[in-house]
Amino acid sequence: MDTEVAIKKIAPTIVAFVAMKGSLSLINSAFGKLYTFVAEAGFIPAIPPSRVYFNIPGRVPEQDLKWELRVPIVGICDPSGPDAKGLGFHCLEASTVAFIVHRGPFSTIGDTYKKIMDWIASNGYKMTGPCEEVYLTEPGNTPPAEILTEIRFPISKR
Repeated sequence: MDTEVAIKKIAPTIVAFVAMKGSLSLINSAFGKLYTFVAEAGFIPAIPPSRVYFNIPGRVPEQDLKWELRVPIVGICDPSGPDAKGLGFHCLEASTVAFIVHRGPFSTIGDTYKKIMDWIASNGYKMTGPCEEVYLTEPGNTPPAEILTEIRFPISKR
């Protein structure tokens, strides 16, 4: 079950990130690495965290997947990285996104992706950057049927 597609503006945000290549099953260890980095840098993580895809799962071999975990931080820092461990900080500019909230397990998220991508194409927009999944609930502590994931695509008019 998901909501309808809508458009919103995202404010400029400072995020800590970990750049990853390979299986999406590495997410738990990557989050551990990211939160340790944030704490050691003296920042406070904000919520919600997200994952950005730089290529499409299923369309490239698993070992070639490029993705990034991000967590907003409280404080000011200079953009940096990724370092040798893939860690750094981004200052994200304001953007306009099409978004939809998917409710349920990740195994059923494909239909929600199709819905938002079809909506973007049929409403005179084009995607202008990579897809982002924002984790509105903590998947590890939420029953699969109750997981909430906001799917975002940066867009502009064609």
